[in-house]
Amino acid sequence: MSSAIVEIPSVGQVTIVKSQRAKHLRITVRPDQTVRLTVPRGESVDRAMQFLHYKIPWITKHQHRLSKLKNTPTNLQPPKINEPEAIDTLISRLEELAKIYNFKFARASIRNQKTKWGSCSAKNNISLNINLVRLPDQLRDYVILHELVHTRFKNHSRKFWAELDKFVAGSAKELSKKLRKYRLPGTA
Repeated sequence: MSSAIVEIPSVGQVTIVKSQRAKHLRITVRPDQTVRLTVPRGESVDRAMQFLHYKIPWITKHQHRLSKLKNTPTNLQPPKINEPEAIDTLISRLEELAKIYNFKFARASIRNQKTKWGSCSAKNNISLNINLVRLPDQLRDYVILHELVHTRFKNHSRKFWAELDKFVAGSAKELSKKLRKYRLPGTA
């Protein structure tokens, strides 16, 4: 993987990374408002730069949103988590919700991820962020159910959201919006 840094007026420095695994051009705005452009192998630099310039309004919008979030009272700041207790709480709730709603998953893991609340692999392995224990119960359950629904739908299609709505009283999009107000520790 090779990388370069370019300066874009109104955005700042953008790290451009060539990736052997990427399938699409992708822009990531990090919590510190830095920008990364991932370029799949075989994609031309000219096309990548066109894509980057086309996305400047989107980038600046997200940088502005992140700068506002930086000082919001919903930032999740430690006190320290009791890890064994948190792991037990999250695994128990995952198993409970899976049983209630008849979901099957392969394995579960609890990690301290910097950018994701949870994920579901192609093999239906579910990973949950240990910081979920800091969220209100309703949002914690939303994230767990979101990942469980990914055992049936591996994307965020309309079918995915319709399925998730069945388990959160039709409020999936509303809960997703509420969740965005919370930040993970260490993502200043």
